[in-house]
Amino acid sequence: MRIGTGLLATLAALAAACGHEAALVSRPATPTRSLVVRNVRVFDAPHAALLDGARDVLVRDGRIAAIAPPGVAADGAPELDGRGRTLLPGLVDAHAHTAGASDAPGHVALPDVGANFAAYLYAGVTTALDLGDMSPAIFRERARVADGTRLGPRLYVAGPIFTAPGGHPAEVLRAALPWYLRWYVVPRATREVGSPEAARHAVADLLPERPDILKLAVDAGTGDVPVLPVETIAALTSAGHAAGIRSIAHVGSSAEAMAAIKGGVDALAHSPWRDELTDDAVAAIAAAHAPVVVTLAIWDALEWTRTHAGDFLPIEREVTPLEVLARFLAPLPPGSLDPAAVRAVTAAHDARRRNFARLHAAGVTILAGSDSCNSGAFPGAGLHVELAKLVEAGFTPGEALRAATWENARFVARGDADFGEVAVGKRADLLLVAGDPTARIDDLQHIDEVIVDGTALTRRSLR
Repeated sequence: MRIGTGLLATLAALAAACGHEAALVSRPATPTRSLVVRNVRVFDAPHAALLDGARDVLVRDGRIAAIAPPGVAADGAPELDGRGRTLLPGLVDAHAHTAGASDAPGHVALPDVGANFAAYLYAGVTTALDLGDMSPAIFRERARVADGTRLGPRLYVAGPIFTAPGGHPAEVLRAALPWYLRWYVVPRATREVGSPEAARHAVADLLPERPDILKLAVDAGTGDVPVLPVETIAALTSAGHAAGIRSIAHVGSSAEAMAAIKGGVDALAHSPWRDELTDDAVAAIAAAHAPVVVTLAIWDALEWTRTHAGDFLPIEREVTPLEVLARFLAPLPPGSLDPAAVRAVTAAHDARRRNFARLHAAGVTILAGSDSCNSGAFPGAGLHVELAKLVEAGFTPGEALRAATWENARFVARGDADFGEVAVGKRADLLLVAGDPTARIDDLQHIDEVIVDGTALTRRSLR
């Protein structure tokens, strides 16, 4: 997202050690990591459809051990009744800022990372690709989740965002932050590189943190914001590739998408958001086999059309404090939004949908990402909003679910993904929902169980 509200909020973490787990989810004191789900319909993620008939799904030691006709021996493992329900892989959010805050524009909120993580899990998001948060803090959070110290979605992390000197999001941070925070924040949230040589050095300096991907920003916005030239983009991507690390570029326009592809990026974040892709740009993206995280919902949120509580999905209301929702429905403080950005976002509403349709028709892999936690994109729930938007734009519900599971997993973890699919040997990160989300994407919100590493979590709505 361009205006970076979530990233701005993340920066307040230096002033307070937030992060206690919210009451939304908890895990048992003695997790069993084994269970069986009986008589359940199973979502076949690679084929974007349900398997024929009911199945029993047996989990042993955090892994799926069997998928078979009803009657599998449970050997004392806890049992869940799946009748009338659907079992899916845990959702994967391919564009997150997990240490941000989703509050209304003009309201400075301290991020609560623990509460964010709980909201992701409550909404069934068991894995997230974090595409820009402060370094080294976000790498430490990745480690805490991995070793079990922190309850949260498994994280794949980019760390700081590479940009031109004065480029996005550095220009937002400098304009919005007081001087006593600016000096600390900007070099931790971004890496401003003014030449190919500087780019190579910056990547080398980040490598000890073991980033899972490099995030670049190539977005001039609606003004005269500096952007990375193709030569510097190429230096960043080649330095990453030499270390076995891919790159993804935030782009705002068709021309910026072309520059990113010419510079060798492996994927695009946004479809883009300001204008319609040219035929040449669509062809270049397809020829490069570069997946695109289209992020329709985050830009729709900036159009500011949600004026009643009913405009928020039920799952958004379940994870979001009432006072936060109230701020979205109240008049915004003067100067909270950039009028030029709002006009540009609103004018390109239909173009973004055409971009999605043309990329899909060209065979480009579409990934599902929420861009949470930015303003109006609530952790976990934001991915449900995005999936609904993708269905409205032309995906079948099954295709949207495949994007948020199997496709996202294959991109995030390459061919080594042990998640994103209900299959024997895969990690038992699972989602049990009432109804059939392959027929009605809204049924995905009717979550009965979230299972992480074979353990069913306890969920409690804020409502």
